[in-house]
Parts: sequence; C-alpha cells; structure tokens
Amino acid sequence: MRSKHCTALGLSFGINAAALVALAPRQPVNTRRRPLAPRQPVSTRRWPVTPRHAAPPLEFVKAVGAHLPLADDATCSYAHRDPDVLILHDFVSSEDCDGLLAAGRAASLEKSPVEYAGWTEDAAELLQTWASGPAAWIALAAVLVAVNIFGVEDRIQLAETGLGVYAVNLGLAAVAIFGFLDQRKEKLQALRTSKSVALRGSTPAKGEVECYERLLELLPSITPESCEALTLIKYDAGDSLAPHYDANRAADAEDIARGGQTLATLLVYLNDVEDGGCTRFNKLGITVAPKKGDACLFFPADADGKFDERMEHEGEAPRAEKWIGRIWVHARPIIGETGCPPGTLE
Repeated sequence: MRSKHCTALGLSFGINAAALVALAPRQPVNTRRRPLAPRQPVSTRRWPVTPRHAAPPLEFVKAVGAHLPLADDATCSYAHRDPDVLILHDFVSSEDCDGLLAAGRAASLEKSPVEYAGWTEDAAELLQTWASGPAAWIALAAVLVAVNIFGVEDRIQLAETGLGVYAVNLGLAAVAIFGFLDQRKEKLQALRTSKSVALRGSTPAKGEVECYERLLELLPSITPESCEALTLIKYDAGDSLAPHYDANRAADAEDIARGGQTLATLLVYLNDVEDGGCTRFNKLGITVAPKKGDACLFFPADADGKFDERMEHEGEAPRAEKWIGRIWVHARPIIGETGCPPGTLE
C-alpha cells in the first residue's frame, strides 16, 4: 500500500512539474510600480521633440490626500495643479551648478541602479493565484489518481497524498516565481541607460549644501535625516529613462531601511539642454524642459504615504549631454548609507 502511495505521489509530482512549466509564464505581471515598463516602446524619433498624445482624463483616477506642505513664503510656478508639479526658477546659482558638475565629472560614475519596487506584492499575487488554482487542482488530481488507479482507500493516506502534492506545488511555484522576478528585474534595469553617483563624501561638493538648504526651506516639515544623498545623474545623447513611479505601493515592506515611502522628488537641472532631455509626466500631459539652475519638485505620494498613480513620469533622451541632481524625501529617517551624509549641513 505504501508503494502505491509513493507511486501516486511521484505521478502527481510529474503532473505538477509539467503544469508549472506550461502555466507559470502565463501568470500576470503587475507593472504598476517603480520603475514601470513602458506600455509602448521608448520614442526614438528625431529631435526636436514634438508634443505627444494628449493626457488621459484624470477624473477616473482616485485622488489622494494633500502632499507635504510648502513654506508660506515659497516662490515657485506650477507646471500642473492637482497633482502639483512645481518649477523652481533659479533654485541654485550657476556657480553651484558648475560645482556639482565638476564633482560629477570627477567621480566614478556607474550605471544608474533600478529597484524593483513592489516585488513583494507581485510575488504574493502570483503565489496566491497558483495556490488557489493550479496547486489545488493538481492535488485533487493526485488524490483521484490514488483512488481510481491505485485503489487507495485509506483516508489518512489520501490526505497525506493531497497535502504532500499541494506542498510540493507551492515549493516549486515559489522557486519559479522568484526566478521569474529576477529576470524581470534585469529587464527593468535595461530601461534605464543613464549613469550616476551619490555624493556621500566627508566634504560636501560646492552646491551640495545649497540644494539641501533650499529644499528644507521649501518643505519645512521635513528633516535632513529623511532626505536621501544628493545623486548626480548623467544622460549622454540618446540615454533615457522609461515611464516609472518614484513611490512604491509596498514601501512599508520593502523600503524600511530607506525611510519608507517616497513623499517628494527634487530634480535640479545642472546644465542647459537645447534639444530633448525633458521630464515628461505622461498622465498629466506636461513636460518640464531642463534649464540650468532650475528645479522641478513633485510628490509621488501624499503626506500620509498614499501612492499617487497620476505621477508616472519619464526622462526623455537628450540630443546632447544632460546632468541633473536628485534628492528623494522619505516619510521617516533613513537607516543606512543612502541618506544625507552626517555632518553635511553642520
């Protein structure tokens, strides 16, 4: 009788493995989070860039709460209201821009990293889909095989067969799912072609302190401990960043060390770019052109950390070199080396 049980388990294991191979690639993949795979190929049209499609209607997008409050005396203009996209003219001086450019050119730049935000939700969704469907059916099939082909009648033995096959199902599915997510992360990395370096030196670069001070003045509720290190990003001609989000729906689980949800993004344009290189907000139908010394401030999530799906954006390819400085503001103090270097503002 035990040999029949083992034979049934082995047969069901084979069925399970075949089903995994056949069905696993068909599982849906959530592409809602940062960085987002483009729904259409990244544009390779010749410059100058002309306006693309009109913004889709936003009345169907669920609104979020208020973003981080601005200082009462904040001076800015708006590229868009609700959600707010701010243009900060002359955010830093030309000399500060040149100082940051010099720091970037002297540093060892590496390919800009891409974090697969939301991978825990994707893994849970795929595993739940498998557990509630194919895994249960394969376990049931194994029990039916044991009864009808091998004549097993003992209920305990049948329960062991069903549970054993179900457990093997989930184990193999987990291995397949995490392998699939690793492949997806590699594909996401290919969507970003820029190079970057985070300024974490003991001596601040010229213009680095000024960026933090201006940002802290503009957003009085934040602290330096919740700001990431100023990251200098270089786009060579033709480099781009596909549509993506800076916030993370799974920030509470995945971004604990980084301070949780990303509440604000500051982009400081360090050089003039004649053609291309705009920051495009696809769902809002607007673009922000890079101008030396100006900055763009927007809010990927509201002040309570609620993800704002309207804030999808991309970096269009410039025709010539483009440099920006980026600071992410998080909901809580950052643990670890990604934060603003200690002593920078002392």
